[in-house]
Order: sequence, then C-alpha cells, then structure tokens
Amino acid sequence: MLPAALAGCDEAPPPPGPSLGRLPALAMPMLDAPAAYPLGEAATPCLINFWATWCPPCRAEMASLNRLYRDLRGRGLQVLAVSIDRDLHLVREFLLQTPLDFPILLDPDGELASRVFRVAAYPTTWLVAPGGVVRDVWVGERDWDAPAIRARVAALLES
Repeated sequence: MLPAALAGCDEAPPPPGPSLGRLPALAMPMLDAPAAYPLGEAATPCLINFWATWCPPCRAEMASLNRLYRDLRGRGLQVLAVSIDRDLHLVREFLLQTPLDFPILLDPDGELASRVFRVAAYPTTWLVAPGGVVRDVWVGERDWDAPAIRARVAALLES
C-alpha cells in the first residue's frame, strides 16, 4: 500500500506566485483595438503591469507608471497594462479619469494572469528584457518615480 501512496510524491506542484524565466508566447486582446497584442519575444525592454480598477493600489500607481513610460519610451521602454476587469466600461471610465499613454491588454477573467503568469496579488509587474527574459517581478504597489526603480529600469535599457 505504501508504494501506491507515495506514487507521484516526487512531483512537486509548481511554486505559487510569479517566477523568473521567459515571457510566455501568446497574444492578448487590446482594449478598443481589433488586433491582439503578441507577447513572447519582446524586441525592446518591457514592463507588464497586471491590474484592476477595483484594486486601490493598482489605481494609485498608474499615474507614476505613466510618467515612467513617458520619460523612458524614447529610450526604448514599452509598458503594457493587463486589466483583469470583467466590465470594460469600468476600464474605459478609469482611463477617462487617468489617461494612460501605453496599451491596455485584456484578461477579463484573470485566467491568463493566474494560470500562465502566476499572478496571485495585484498589482504585479514584470520587468522583461529583450528576447522575453523576465528580469524582475514586483508584487504590490510601486512608486515608479522612485530613484531605485527608475535606475533598475534604466539599467535594463542600457544593457
């Protein structure tokens, strides 16, 4: 009976939460755009922010994330915001109050966020190097104006 009970014990479940590695190759729908946005082999450094309108820390960090993007997009930074909101009206309403200059991707049930990207808390932001290599995963609200964060992103732009 013991061998049957131990069968599969050497197969540990995947670790919870995001992990470093490679960006999954997939395409995600964009808000108010007919085409999907391809992820995977990112040609330029990229921040991918998983957020929702019902998440106060997510809403709070968006203005500073947009400033970071405006300041560094000329040096090659791409920012993508993946909304897990089911109600796209709420996303559009938020964007009227807080205009953002980067694309909004959609994961309305959060399925890709949780299953593929292993996002367990919001906001979660991935820092991705060219070629789709994930360099950092930040969980929780960030002040994207903070010198340490800007230095980390700028270092990736220079590498």
